[in-house]
Amino acid sequence: MKSIKLILIFIFIILSKTQANSIENKIILKIDNEIITSLDVKKEARYLIALNPNTKNLSKDQIYLISKNSLVREKIKKKEILKNFEIINIEQDILKELIKNMFDKLNINSRNEFISYLNKNKLTIDHVEEKIKMEVMWNRLVYLKFKSKIKINSEAIKKEILQNQKTGSKKYFLQEILFDIKKDENIQKKNNLIQDSINKQGFEKTALLYSISSTSQNNGNIGWISASSLNKNIYDKIKDLKAGEISKPITIPGGFLILKILEMKIVQEEIDVEKELSKVIKNKTNSQLNQYSLIFYNKIKKDIQIDEL
Repeated sequence: MKSIKLILIFIFIILSKTQANSIENKIILKIDNEIITSLDVKKEARYLIALNPNTKNLSKDQIYLISKNSLVREKIKKKEILKNFEIINIEQDILKELIKNMFDKLNINSRNEFISYLNKNKLTIDHVEEKIKMEVMWNRLVYLKFKSKIKINSEAIKKEILQNQKTGSKKYFLQEILFDIKKDENIQKKNNLIQDSINKQGFEKTALLYSISSTSQNNGNIGWISASSLNKNIYDKIKDLKAGEISKPITIPGGFLILKILEMKIVQEEIDVEKELSKVIKNKTNSQLNQYSLIFYNKIKKDIQIDEL
C-alpha cells in the first residue's frame, strides 16, 4: 500500500513539473510557420541585457516588449536571409573581429572573459555569434540589393571638405530614435508617446523601448559625426539646435528619425582630404543603406502572417 502511495506521489510530482513547464514555456507568437515562445523571449532579454546592462533599468514589461519585438525583427530578416544564404555568408575572421568589438565595448579584455561573462548570463558564445551573423548577412543582403541606388556626389563632398579646412568643421555627438508607424497608428500620437517617454524616462531608455535602429542597443548613440556626413535634409533640421536639444521627427524613407545633440564642436585642423573624403562617403553610403534596409524590411513584413497568441 505504501509503495502504491509513493508511486502516486511520484507521478503527481512529474505531472506537476510538466504542467509548470508547459505554463512557463508557451507559444506567444507565430510568424508564418515559425514560433516564438515565452522562453525565447526570456533568452532574448538576457542577450539584450548582456549587450547593454542599462536595459536592466527598464521595467519587466518594457524588457519583455523590446525582447519580443527584437525576436520578431530577427525572425522576419532570417526568412529572407535563408533564401540568399550562399551569396551573403560571413567569413570567420570578420565574425571574430565583430565579437572582439562587442566585448571591447563592454570593457572585457579577452574572448575567454567574454565567454565567462556570457555564461553568467546563461548565454553561449555560439548563440551570440549566430545572432551577429544574421545581422551582418542582412546588411550584406541589403547592400547587394540596393548598392546600384546609392547616390554620392564626391565632387560636392570634396569641395565642402576643402571649405571646412579653411573655416573649421562642425561635428556633432548624436543620439537617435528611429521609428515607424503601423497601419492602425497615427504619426502624431506615436510621436507624443515617444516625447512623453523622453520627458519621463530620458532619451536613452526611450531609444531602447521605441527605436528600431541597431543603435538602440547602445542607448541610441551614433557617436561623433561631421556635418558634411549628414544628409542635407537631416542637417537642415538640426543645424540650429544647441547641445542637449532634440529635433522634431524627421521624415526619412521608411520611417521617422528623432535626433538629440549631446555635444557639438568646431574643429579646425589640417585634414587629409582623401582620407576625410573616404570617411564621409562611407558615412553617407551607410546612411542611405540604413534607409533602404528599413524600406526592404517593411516590404517583407507586409507579406508575413504574424499571429499573437
